[in-house]
Amino acid sequence: MATTQRKKADIVSSGSGLSLGRGRRLGKYRLEKRLGTGGFCEVWQARDSVEGIRVALKIPLASRHGERDNSTLLREVRLVAQLRHEHILPVKNADIIDGYAVLATELSVGTLDDRSKPMAPRRIFSIIAQVLDGLAYAHQHRLVHCDVNPNNIFLFPDGRAALGDFGIGLQVKGRMGTVDEYGTPGYVAPEQAYGRPTYRSDCFSVALILYEYLTGSLPRWPFGWPPRGYVRLRECVNPAVIRLLKQSLSVDPAGRCANASQMLDALVKAAPDLAVNGQSRGSTSPKKLDWRKLRRQAFGYRYGKILHFGFACLDCGEPIAEEMEICPWCGSDRNRFDTRSQFSHICRRCHKGMHPAWRFCPWCYGAGYEPQPDLPARRLRYHARCRHCGGKLARFMRYCPWCRHKVRKPWRVSPFPELCGRCGWSIDSAYWNYCPWCTQRLIH
Repeated sequence: MATTQRKKADIVSSGSGLSLGRGRRLGKYRLEKRLGTGGFCEVWQARDSVEGIRVALKIPLASRHGERDNSTLLREVRLVAQLRHEHILPVKNADIIDGYAVLATELSVGTLDDRSKPMAPRRIFSIIAQVLDGLAYAHQHRLVHCDVNPNNIFLFPDGRAALGDFGIGLQVKGRMGTVDEYGTPGYVAPEQAYGRPTYRSDCFSVALILYEYLTGSLPRWPFGWPPRGYVRLRECVNPAVIRLLKQSLSVDPAGRCANASQMLDALVKAAPDLAVNGQSRGSTSPKKLDWRKLRRQAFGYRYGKILHFGFACLDCGEPIAEEMEICPWCGSDRNRFDTRSQFSHICRRCHKGMHPAWRFCPWCYGAGYEPQPDLPARRLRYHARCRHCGGKLARFMRYCPWCRHKVRKPWRVSPFPELCGRCGWSIDSAYWNYCPWCTQRLIH
């Protein structure tokens, strides 16, 4: 009986014939499970049958008459299409399927709303700083989000946070306009509740989230100071942060930071030991978070034992491996390994490292090599065997180094979460922009 009820909960039908459920195919997507519902859409985890990756699909909610309104979702697509920022959830794909709008985004591990509170100050400051960074970019493009709340802050395994759901966002043109949707109850600035949102309204919402996740208590109308949870706030942050929160939670918009960029600068100055790396309390010269460094460290921790990322790309400086055809971050093909290989011999054709026991280059099919006495001998682990000669193969070899036959079976390696839609080899588009094995541009 319980199983039947769960199955029914995962099926939504419409009078127009669109029935959503586990296993249902929508274009190239196959639905796997429903993740939840928002104000105007439902969200499903789905598998992209072309790229071989999992995505989050947003589909308009059905009304009581079975109809689905595409307008809000399409409006979000048009707004986010103007934004390209690492802390704004990008649209991977948008389509009309069976007459209904379907928006595909990167699949996160959850939202801030899924996390318990209060949260460790260092963690919530890192998340809020990233949200403000993305929000500042939106404000620079004259976009007000209008619905900043924990359920719209998406978290990823590498520690990255991204702001999503711009569905009721407002594009500022000349004078500030009004909106009919007021955002998520509990996280709305007073002036926004009256239909007059500004950049300062988004800052008010961010301050509410920060206060809630520092203290475990969400300030309520009429937002008198100090709110509930103030004793805990004094115990976990310094007076400068308290002053910033008091300013940001001012009922009068004129008392707040003018936009997210100003609020981020104020946050970094108020809490340099929490909002940035490598700064001690009271530092007079804080520097902003090095998100690239954090991402690189997370990437190395996850994949360092699978590929030897002992090199930096000559063009972008990101970590690359000798086995790669191009840099997966920037697509550069200028990297050579003659003088920095981890092998003791170099292929005459592709200038990559080779083991002296190999008869052929496993990377480019070439024959022969040049000894490099100054280079160390790399220890190599094998993980498969050639189906023709039985020789041992290391991960991501293109050709058998013993008999020269092409390796036909794609390299599918855990914990890489995705497969390239072109070559079928393991990739991770959360980090990479290009497939390093076949040079295909990855869709984000």
